[in-house]
Amino acid sequence: MGSDGPRLWPFYSERAVARVTARVRAGTMYSTTGDDPDIAACERRLADVLLPGASAVLCNSGTAALAGAYHGLALEPGAEVLVPSNTFRATATPLLALGLRPVLCDSLPADGRIDLADAARRITARTRALVVTHLWGRPVPLDDARALADRHGLALVEDCSHAHGTRWRGRPVGSAGHVAAFSLGTTKMVSGGLAGVLLTTDRDVYERALVFGQPKHRALADVADPALRALAETGLGHNLRPSPAAAILCDDHLDRLPTTVAVRNRNLARLDALLGALLPALRPLGRDHAHGTLYKFHCRWTDPETPADRVVQLLKAAGLAVRRPAKALHRTPLFTDPGLLDDGLPGPVRAVPGDFPGTDRCMTDLIEFAGRDLYEDSEPVLARYEAAFRHAGAALAEGRARC
Repeated sequence: MGSDGPRLWPFYSERAVARVTARVRAGTMYSTTGDDPDIAACERRLADVLLPGASAVLCNSGTAALAGAYHGLALEPGAEVLVPSNTFRATATPLLALGLRPVLCDSLPADGRIDLADAARRITARTRALVVTHLWGRPVPLDDARALADRHGLALVEDCSHAHGTRWRGRPVGSAGHVAAFSLGTTKMVSGGLAGVLLTTDRDVYERALVFGQPKHRALADVADPALRALAETGLGHNLRPSPAAAILCDDHLDRLPTTVAVRNRNLARLDALLGALLPALRPLGRDHAHGTLYKFHCRWTDPETPADRVVQLLKAAGLAVRRPAKALHRTPLFTDPGLLDDGLPGPVRAVPGDFPGTDRCMTDLIEFAGRDLYEDSEPVLARYEAAFRHAGAALAEGRARC
């Protein structure tokens, strides 16, 4: 812990700081060529670490990586794409800019992952792709997702933005899909400040993604298809290339990813034990058949006599970064107000809130810990959590005694 409190993620090594500083001093904080050494090295390492055998396209955000992935699939305008209702908004919104129609699917009430059985029920003659999000670091069963996609002739996209280094039954996330996207920004386990990466073993998807948003010389260095090479001369109006500084910072986090996973798992196990002893009605969501760690720490409040908002209030007062999670997509205006977006699609982008009971049950009484202070072994940090849990438990017990 520093003088003002715990060190919050993301933080970087002095070597990474020196590498970024060197580029600032050299006046090379940009890259429009296909051979920038820091970006090229980062792309190679991202593939080696996250999805061996894949080709990588580094982008300026996870949103951009998803947009490139969707464009890379060459879906026809108006095609429907199945997406989780419980995911970050950027899993769905890039589809709209490409003339594609997101169709929201229900979630498993236990942990918020997409309900593949519900997704199957929403397939129509216009459905062309399925997107799964490995939400909060909990992987969707890879075999089941790919089997559903193959059974209906759908492309499979994996949004792995919360699951760096995660495996499902020994397989890395991203390995079941035709294309995968990772956010590499903000507080992700691998963060370049703002960045993202598209990973795929499909050459056609890779080349289309390069033309979609990478600089001319970067695309021409790798694109073989004659028609796509012709388009690469001008590009398609998108500049999704990252800063070399982001590549350097991502590279630094790749160095320590195994340590990040191990340290967070140790700290989360300690929190599990502390909650069980001091605040047992706040129960962590479980994980199955997964190796990796959690991007955010979610717990369910199980005491019906006390609102979850009261628990959040008490934990915040004790100094913890805790909140109720953001609302699910089917409860946002984009999907509840069919007249809000005039996008020319065949029919409105619309979701009826009552159609997603699993997502609603999952989000009820859910509490989210940011956990940015859990990336180092620190007894003082864990002592803060222990004191906060003890404070909340005592306050709730006192309130019950007064009733």
